[in-house]
Amino acid sequence: MSEQDVIVKESAVEPLKTTGKQGQADVRTNHFLSILLKNKVLIALLLLSLFFSVSSEQFLRVDNILNIFLQSAIMGIVAIGMTYVIITAGIDLGVGSVVAVSGMFIAGLVNAGVPFVIAMLAGLLIGLASGLINGFFITRFNMAPFIVTLGMMAAARSITLVYSDAQTISVYKDPVLQYLRMGDIAGIPVLIVITVIMFFLAHYVLSGTVFGRHVYAIGSNKKAAELSGIHVKRVELVVYLIAGTLAGLGGLMMTARLGSGTPLAGVNLELMAIAAVVIGGTSLSGGKGTIFGTLVGVLLINVLNTGMNLINISSNYQGLIMGGVILLAALIDSVSNRKAKK
Repeated sequence: MSEQDVIVKESAVEPLKTTGKQGQADVRTNHFLSILLKNKVLIALLLLSLFFSVSSEQFLRVDNILNIFLQSAIMGIVAIGMTYVIITAGIDLGVGSVVAVSGMFIAGLVNAGVPFVIAMLAGLLIGLASGLINGFFITRFNMAPFIVTLGMMAAARSITLVYSDAQTISVYKDPVLQYLRMGDIAGIPVLIVITVIMFFLAHYVLSGTVFGRHVYAIGSNKKAAELSGIHVKRVELVVYLIAGTLAGLGGLMMTARLGSGTPLAGVNLELMAIAAVVIGGTSLSGGKGTIFGTLVGVLLINVLNTGMNLINISSNYQGLIMGGVILLAALIDSVSNRKAKK
């Protein structure tokens, strides 16, 4: 073989080596971008926290961090139930009012001398009943979840006002509620411990059980889920029962934290819960979402609210900023769904 032939062969092989290295670099880049996209909300939360840490020396104080987690506790409990509902392509606009009515009945019963356990069960049963009513009309009569739960929102808020005569019922001195409000387990506030437990439980049910797989299947394609043998109406009913019961638990936690039952408790809570779920990556069209994403969404909203207060952004502008964040999350969801259909 001549020297010229060797040179020709080497020059032919060299581009292949370059192409191979370039391909590996592209794979690594795509993998890195994929990780960024999958964790975009968590990255946004970290960047937002960094921004407020630099902007306000009070942000990283222990009492402020603790306050953010406490604010996230009640919203987080409600958002768990909302995650289940939205994954099935449903919606529940009544949870904020259910938080109010459950909390008010718990406060009223405790104030009347009823044992705390009975009062707590009554509050949870009220939440369960609200979910049962929602699920019954949605599954039995094929009514739109938006309309059914909008009716529940109005009805539950009205019951709260009638029951309390639009007055606050104080239970500040009740020892059990005091413990829930001020107690801790291994240094962690009880309300936060309850929320963490519920998040882990909800994550296990959604990602590690047959029921959880059915929830995703219904949201992805209800007709296909029916044809595959899934009892769609039963699963949807259970999902609304979960959302209602968790709203009842949220009512208990709200009453404990405020030390009273308040007629206006939970106002706009359903909207913030929906926002947290969507920001966390759950698709409004159903079939996609995680409990971890919802947790990050809840924390992001509360970090944003707290941070804006610390750097003295006017309340007149806070709603505009929050609305922009929610709109951006919805836009990302819409674009992602459009790409997935192509």
